Amino acid sequence: IGIAPEVLDLLGIPGFCASEGRGLDFARLDVLAEQGRQIRAGEDGAGKVKLPRMYPKVWKALARVATSERGYDEFAETCQALEDEQPVALRHAIGIQLAPEDERLPADRVSSRVGDQDLPFVISSMSFGSQGETPFRAYAEAAYRADMLCMNGEGGEIRDMYGKYPRNRGVQIASGRFGVSSLLMNACEWIEIKIGQGAKPGEGGHLPGSKVTEAIAAARNATVGSDLISPSNNHDLYSIEDLAQLIDELKTANPYAKVIVKVPVVPGVGTIAVGIAKAGADVLTLSGFDGGTGAARLHALRRAGLPCEIGTVLAHHALVEAGIRDRVEIWADGGLRTAADAIKLICLGANRLGYGTAAMVAIGCTICRGCQLDTCHVGIATQLDEEEAEHRGLKRFVPREYEPAVEALMRYFTEMGEALRRIAGEMGVDNIQDLVGHADRLAQITHHSEMDLGGLLTPTRERVIGSPEDGERYFRPFTPPPPHRAPDAAQEALEAATVLAVEESELTARDRNLGTDLAGVIARARTGLHTPQELTAQVARTAPEGHAGTLVDLQFTDGAATGSGLAAFNVEGVRIRVSGGAQDGVGKCSLGGEVQVLKALSDSGDWVGGHVGKSFAYGAQRGLFLIQGAADARAGIRLSGADMVLGGEPDGPIDDRIGALGARANCKGFAFEYMTSGRAVVLGDPGPWLCSGMTGGVVYVRQEADWNLDEAAVRRRLSKAAKVSLVSFEAESEDAHNVSELLASYCAALAASGQDAEAARLAPLAESPEDHFLAIHPVTQQADPNVSTE
Repeated sequence: IGIAPEVLDLLGIPGFCASEGRGLDFARLDVLAEQGRQIRAGEDGAGKVKLPRMYPKVWKALARVATSERGYDEFAETCQALEDEQPVALRHAIGIQLAPEDERLPADRVSSRVGDQDLPFVISSMSFGSQGETPFRAYAEAAYRADMLCMNGEGGEIRDMYGKYPRNRGVQIASGRFGVSSLLMNACEWIEIKIGQGAKPGEGGHLPGSKVTEAIAAARNATVGSDLISPSNNHDLYSIEDLAQLIDELKTANPYAKVIVKVPVVPGVGTIAVGIAKAGADVLTLSGFDGGTGAARLHALRRAGLPCEIGTVLAHHALVEAGIRDRVEIWADGGLRTAADAIKLICLGANRLGYGTAAMVAIGCTICRGCQLDTCHVGIATQLDEEEAEHRGLKRFVPREYEPAVEALMRYFTEMGEALRRIAGEMGVDNIQDLVGHADRLAQITHHSEMDLGGLLTPTRERVIGSPEDGERYFRPFTPPPPHRAPDAAQEALEAATVLAVEESELTARDRNLGTDLAGVIARARTGLHTPQELTAQVARTAPEGHAGTLVDLQFTDGAATGSGLAAFNVEGVRIRVSGGAQDGVGKCSLGGEVQVLKALSDSGDWVGGHVGKSFAYGAQRGLFLIQGAADARAGIRLSGADMVLGGEPDGPIDDRIGALGARANCKGFAFEYMTSGRAVVLGDPGPWLCSGMTGGVVYVRQEADWNLDEAAVRRRLSKAAKVSLVSFEAESEDAHNVSELLASYCAALAASGQDAEAARLAPLAESPEDHFLAIHPVTQQADPNVSTE
C-alpha cells in the first residue's frame, strides 16, 4: 500500500494507493536507509524510532462514552485529533465533503434504516468461548434493543437463545463447524459462512481447552477441557460451485434465512465478490486486517491482511461492473470506531458496518491483548467466575454484569447512530443508504506525497440508488424452491405422530436435498420459528430433542447415485438409506438421525458401490453413519460425537512399498482430522495422514494379517501431527463394547438390505473385537498452537 510503481515492478507484486511521483519510491527508500543507519550507529541528532500509540487513547475515550462519563461528540473529537496526529488507516487521510448550508438536513429527517433494522451497525462475529456468557448474551440483547444486528461467532449458541432474536441475530458456520446443526440454522434468519477473517487470512482458529467449560462444550457439542481447532479451510468449499451448493443447502435447511459470506480483504477480492454474489449469497462481508485477534498468531496480526477500505471499493466496483450490485449487501469491518468511519465506508460502497473490538471496549475491555490466555481481568474473554479467578490468583478480577453491559452497548451504538444521521444530514441526504458508492462525496486531505487515493475515491459509473421506503432493495425477492411432496408430508406426519416413509428409485437434483428439507421441517418445529404453535407442541410431546425414534424414513434404491450434500444438517428422527452411492459432504453437521450408504445389486448379480465422497460426516455431532464402500478424503473430519462404520475393505494384500497410499486405501487420506468426540470403526485401510489434530473421541482400526495391515502399517498411516496412542484392548473393556455395538448395527443394516452372507462373514469381528482391532486415542486433549496440523 502506497508503494511506488517502480518498486512494485521490481518486486513483481500488486499494490494499491500509489502512482508515479506519489508513493514510496527508491529515493525515499534511500533516505529511510540512511536514517536507519544513523540510528543504529548512535550518531548525534539521529533521533529514535517512533511507533504510533494511537489505539490505547481511543479505547479509553470510547469506554467513557459507553459509561456516560463523556458524550459521543467529545469521543469523536478525541478520535479526530488522534487521527490527525497519528493516522494509521487509509480513511484517516480522507475527508467528508459536506453540502452547502442551505442544503443540509436536521438529523431527525434522516433515515439510518437498512433492511429490517433501524441502524446499519453489526456487532461482528464473536463466539461463545472466546467471550464469556455475560458479554455474549449482552451483545445479542443490545442489538435487539437498538434494532441492529449481532452475529454469533463459530461456536454454537446457548440453547435458551435459540429463536430469541430472529431478526437481529445471526449465526456462523465456519471451518470447525462447532455447534452447527439444522437447529442452529433455524434459530434465526441470518447465517454467515466464514471463509476467512481479516486478522488472519488463510488460517483457522484455536480455542484452548482451558476455556472449554461445560457450558461451552454443550453449545459446541464438544468435550470439556479439549482443545477445539478450526481447520484453515472449509473442507467442503474448494470452488465457487461448492459455495453455491453450501448456500443452497443452508437455504434448504432454513428457507427463511439470508446467507452472508465473510471473506478477508485480499488482492482480487472484487472477482471473489462477483463469484459470491453469483453463488447466491445475500450479503458479502469484507473483513479488514485491523480487526480483532480472532485467535490469530503474531505473524498474522503484524503482517497479514489488507484494509477494509480497499476491499469495499474493489468489491463494490466489481459488482457494479457485473451488473449485480443490487443482489447483495456489502458489510465492512476492521478497526471501525466512529460514525465518521461508518460514513466513509458507506460512501466507498458498504451498506452496513461491523464493530467487534469496539463492542468489547464498550462493556469494559482494557485492550490488554491477552484474550487467548483465559485470564481476562474484566471477565469478557474468559469463562472464569470470581471464585475460579481467586483460585488462579488473578488480581483485580471484576466480572461483567448483564444489564449494565447491555446499557453500555446501547448507549454507544445509539449515540453513534445519532451522529451518523447528523453527518448524513450535513451531507444533504435523507437516507444514509443513498450514500452507498458515492465516493465523490469524499476527498483525500493529507499525505498527498505518500499516497494516491484517487482510485479509491473515483465513483463507479452507476451508483446504487433507491427510495427511502424501499428497505429491501439490496435483496433478491425470495423465490420458494420447487415443491416436493415430502416436506409437506413430513409436517402432516409430525402432526399425526406417524412415520413418513419415502422410497425413490428415479432421482432428480431436487432429491439430493430431500433429507435436509425434512430435517429443516423438524428443526423449525423444535425451535418454534415459522411453525404453528400446535405443531411445535406436538413435536415436543411425541419427538422431543433427544428422541431416538424414526419420524422420517427415506430410502433411495436401485443403485441410486444421490449426489453431494445428502443428509446435510440431518437431525434426530430422520433415517436415510441408500442402495448405491453418494458424493461429497454426506451427513455434514448432523445432529442425529441415521445414514446408510450400502451396496446395490447389479444386473449381473454382484453387490457394487456403497461409496461416499469427500468430507463425509464433516462436523457431525450425533447420529449413526454406516458406509459399506470406500470414503474419499477427510472422512470424519471434525467428527464431534457421531458414530460411524467405514466398511470398505482392500481387494487383496497391501504393499506400502509401491507408495501412493491414499490412492489405494479405503479412506483416501486425512481421515478423522481435528476429531473431538465420537466413535468410528474402520474395517479396511484407513489411509495416510490419519488423525491429524485429533483431540477427542476414539477410532478403531482393523488388523488383518492377510492384507499386511498390522500395527506397523497403521503407524505408518498416522499423521506426523497426530498426538495419539495406538493400543490394543481387552475383552469386556469399553473399547470392546464400542466396537461390538457399532458392528452389530452395521451387520443388521447389511442383513436388512439382503446381504445376509456379508453380515454373517463380519459377525466374528463383533464377537471378539480385541483380536481384530486397535484403538486410536488422543494422548492429550491439548494441542500445540505453534504446530500446523494441515
